[in-house]
Amino acid sequence: MQAEKHLFATTPLLGSILRKRAVERLFSSNSREAAVKLVGAVEEGHPEADEIFRRLLLLQHSSQPVIHSALWNYWKASRFEELLKRMHASATLQPVLLQALEAMPENDWGNGLLFMLWTLLDRDDIADKIEASGRHAPALEMDALFGLVRGNPGRYLDLEDPDYSIFEKAWLAASGAQRQRISTTVLKSQDPRLVAAYDHAVKEGHDPQLVIEALKLCGDHDALLDRLHGLPFTCALEVIAFWEEGGGRPKSPSKKAVVEAAVVLYRELAELLSQPRPPRLPGTRDIFSFWTQRHRSDELLQQDLSSPDPFRRAGALFSAAQRGLVPRNRMQEISLNGTWPEKLALQYLFTVPDASSRQEHVCWLQPQENIVAAILTTRLPGSLEESTQLDERVHAGAGAADQSAQLQRKLLHLLRVLQGYFLRGLITVDSNDDATEKNAVETEELTDVEW
Repeated sequence: MQAEKHLFATTPLLGSILRKRAVERLFSSNSREAAVKLVGAVEEGHPEADEIFRRLLLLQHSSQPVIHSALWNYWKASRFEELLKRMHASATLQPVLLQALEAMPENDWGNGLLFMLWTLLDRDDIADKIEASGRHAPALEMDALFGLVRGNPGRYLDLEDPDYSIFEKAWLAASGAQRQRISTTVLKSQDPRLVAAYDHAVKEGHDPQLVIEALKLCGDHDALLDRLHGLPFTCALEVIAFWEEGGGRPKSPSKKAVVEAAVVLYRELAELLSQPRPPRLPGTRDIFSFWTQRHRSDELLQQDLSSPDPFRRAGALFSAAQRGLVPRNRMQEISLNGTWPEKLALQYLFTVPDASSRQEHVCWLQPQENIVAAILTTRLPGSLEESTQLDERVHAGAGAADQSAQLQRKLLHLLRVLQGYFLRGLITVDSNDDATEKNAVETEELTDVEW
């Protein structure tokens, strides 16, 4: 009680002496109450707060287990708010913290604190101490997170994780910067199981292109074909080009047959595109090719999307829409109220100008060019209705000898090869009420669709 009474003593001349005696009594008492009083004094701005805090960090569990445990449990309950604040404010405390963490008992309690602080601070020097001492987190997801962030996937791969729940928990616990490092670890690992865990567990929180590249590196061609589901047809063309150039194929006979057919059609497409086209006027460039080339950088893309220049906005919109980065409601709003260059970009990608609509500059476009764009922007597998509509538009276009018509038909054929794989066993439901028995199911062969 005397220690508590004099902890904030302000008596002239004697105040400093009384405070120091109170602090010493609390440190020597080795009790939970003493720990709470000391850390509370630091938070309340005690005149000697800096020195008290430094001494608290240097407490040893081996010699004062009760006060040491109470102190760290107190900080843990507030997610180390006071500790982190003082660490950020004083560089001289960094080595003291490292010394304190290195001395943590090597049990679940001590390791749990150590890994929790590493997660919050994300410092390499703390991670180095963990690796040097061979410590493991008591929670599997925390241990997996540490290995994935540090580029050591073995910490995860050594675990049994059939439903990828450990990976998913690790991803959810990671910061934005840590997720980028996890993605790099996955990409460099070339391990099919790790790629599968990343793709399954992360869902919408990752870059699909990274998964594609990782699957290419690890040579899992079966998973690579399946991963095209949900991606734009343009992404599929890039993967088919990879198969055509590298010669890799899935192990599954049915998947291999799909890839072989796709590669044959891709080569025929390449021959069509290699045929000479009418030359452009000297000094001019194709605007859509220019936009695509300009916006390879995501940073420049985001910058141009908010540019006051309508042509810069249109180019960024064209590139972003192709990559699925623009919400549908935003594109609808721009198609109605945007500037004519922005409408040009969207009309070229998604719609054929309607002759009955009000006059727009974008009506300069050739409708058959939009057929190619509609095919390229289809997200696999698409639907039977979309495929039928595309088929009708292609066959209503130019004659068989026209290069543009040949290109359209070849692209549509290639799209259908992939649709045939993804839509195999498709079940559709309609409102037919011809059944005479309750819960009856009618089946029929789909004869008017050719894959």
